[in-house]
Amino acid sequence: MRIRAARVFTRSVTRVILAPVDSDGHREEIIEGTLDHLLYVNDSTGYGVAVVKSYAGAGDTRTVTMVGNLAGLEIGSGIRARGSFEKHPRYGEQFHVSDLQTLRPAGVNALELYLAKEISGIGPELAHRIATHFGESLPEILDKTPHRVREVSGVGPVTAARIAEAWRDASGLRELTVFLRGQGIGAAAARRIHKQYGKESLAVVRRDPYLLARTIHGIGFRTADAIAAKLGIPRNSVERARAAIIFLLERMSDDGHVYTPLEYLEEQFASGLEMDAGLVAQALDLLAAAGEVVVEPGDEHTAVYLARLHEAEVTVAERIRALCAGRPMSAAVAERALKTASTAEGITLSLEQVRAIKTALSSAVTVITGGPGTGKTTILRQLLAALGDAGLKPVLCAPTGRAAKRLQEATGRDAKTIHRVLEYAPETGGFVRGKDFPLRTNYLIVDEASMMDIELAASLVSALMPNCSLLLVGDRDQLPSVGPGSVLKDVIASELVPVVELREVYRQARESVIVANAHKLNRGWFPDISNAPEGDFFFFERAAPEEVLATIKQLVQQRLVGRFGIKDPREIQVLTPMNRGPLGTHTLNHELQALLNPAGRELRAGDRVIREGDRVIQLRNNYDKGVFNGSIGRVMTVDPTRGRVTVAFEETHAEYDQAELDEVGLAYAISVHKSQGSQYPAVIMPIHPQHYLMLRRNLLYTAITRAERVCVLVGTKAALQQAVRNQDERQRLSRLADRLRID
Repeated sequence: MRIRAARVFTRSVTRVILAPVDSDGHREEIIEGTLDHLLYVNDSTGYGVAVVKSYAGAGDTRTVTMVGNLAGLEIGSGIRARGSFEKHPRYGEQFHVSDLQTLRPAGVNALELYLAKEISGIGPELAHRIATHFGESLPEILDKTPHRVREVSGVGPVTAARIAEAWRDASGLRELTVFLRGQGIGAAAARRIHKQYGKESLAVVRRDPYLLARTIHGIGFRTADAIAAKLGIPRNSVERARAAIIFLLERMSDDGHVYTPLEYLEEQFASGLEMDAGLVAQALDLLAAAGEVVVEPGDEHTAVYLARLHEAEVTVAERIRALCAGRPMSAAVAERALKTASTAEGITLSLEQVRAIKTALSSAVTVITGGPGTGKTTILRQLLAALGDAGLKPVLCAPTGRAAKRLQEATGRDAKTIHRVLEYAPETGGFVRGKDFPLRTNYLIVDEASMMDIELAASLVSALMPNCSLLLVGDRDQLPSVGPGSVLKDVIASELVPVVELREVYRQARESVIVANAHKLNRGWFPDISNAPEGDFFFFERAAPEEVLATIKQLVQQRLVGRFGIKDPREIQVLTPMNRGPLGTHTLNHELQALLNPAGRELRAGDRVIREGDRVIQLRNNYDKGVFNGSIGRVMTVDPTRGRVTVAFEETHAEYDQAELDEVGLAYAISVHKSQGSQYPAVIMPIHPQHYLMLRRNLLYTAITRAERVCVLVGTKAALQQAVRNQDERQRLSRLADRLRID
């Protein structure tokens, strides 16, 4: 059957009716108009809702609500959409788009709308003056002589440059978005690529799609590989091999490893990537020559490092060995300072605590480690008194804002994050303090040192003066750092520096079931789950995941509030072993947000909704904003019109536009790993057989020791027993301990 097309004009919205009707009985049409505003776009799927408007004589208009894959649309763009009208029972008539073309802003009215809504600093009034001044010639002016917009009153050189840049880049972004949409990549990623590469973005993607995996967050090797395949790049090309190696090394780094065995790369090439394993050596030669990787032979296997991680590991080893060779405090001064520590605040120190302070005074580098209730805080307070007696002014720091705040509260001394101590400079992407401009202190104390990854440790030790003493304080039994490496454990394992391990649990701490159960776990004993009413540790047995979820919601909203000194649900933190599944962070956050913050001004980011008042977590380091992986904050403002969100963190405020919202996630529930270094008045943790892959002793230990006043586990005894039995710590691949042992 031939399709008959008839052009119909309805109030200047061009409608081309195509016959016959589709399989659902709806007549297919083509609608042409101008995008007035976007009601909603899911950046992951591209699905959106938009209002399209067309202007006729005397300002007459008709609006059409369009739904479908609308990724990449801009306010003021011309729209040519194929689809059909359908009646929605709640929202009325909608045009369901089956195919879409976007055009540059068409017509003076559309251009006015585009200028007003899409370009920062151009409001409706100024946009109207520009459109009126140039009329129908405005598109040509913007194409060829954009500087002429300065002819309009109120348009200065900065505004003119902004308009010119936005207009110049707009078509590039549209073309890029259309191309990437065909590869299954959403508009948010297109905007990030365009921000990085500007009007050359599409050319860059076509020339080397693997570059996206290296430079654009959210686009991994798999996605770049799919684009490369469609562009005809061979699977066994050396370009693909280079990208694959970087992908595998980064993936191993994300899992905490500092290096990757060569054999693993060859195995992954042959099995996971379906590539010739012989390409590994060729690609590594090229990557090593370019300074991107370091290949280092060893007794067990050849280690392949990302260059930055190799440099960090070598730096930490060299600097700690150099510090150990420095001149420690004289015996006489150390002895006098120790007497001061033993009498400060009227506290009688145990022999174990005296030994810890004496070691910290007489050694250039020291490690003090111990579990909860073993007196680490008391030792630090007394040590600070001793250092003051010796004429030293120590600097106190910790890897996260929460840990630094706790250190400051515990000692009564100023304490900062490591990033603040090193004076991070967003404009350079690095630290002000370093080898050439070291910290002006002769004694540095790092609390929660188990959280310090290899790169942060390298930056810190590089900024210490040759005769500076270093004290690392932490709990060796906690989970290792979120970033690659296990610095504290490797320093302890090297046996290069004196280590004081605190074992005695003090009376006040012994009264806490939380503390008692943490130490039972370390011994491989099943915890006390008697649920004594006067206790601070509880276990509620629930079998089905939906029962676990229901109990968690009751605890957060009702059962814990008003008890244990908890006045607000915001003092309660839910921790969970995994991100996926019915008891993972994604599901728990969705449920808890609906429970605790169901309404308010909001902005959609993919399948998530961010509302004013939400608790959120930074998901990766953003050095430009000065916000780092694991930082917890609260959403202060949401501006749906501008697509912006402002978040208050402990040490700073940060603003995000809609394309950046994948950097933050809801934090009503977070992973146990992300909770390191933090303490919460109340902790709730699901522990269920669905988490069997992650149920390990050190993970449960870390979760329990995050609780200050009360800890509640919800799940099954079988899952709890599995966590107690499983002592597998998933050894991280690192050569730091070996480098520290070298004579």
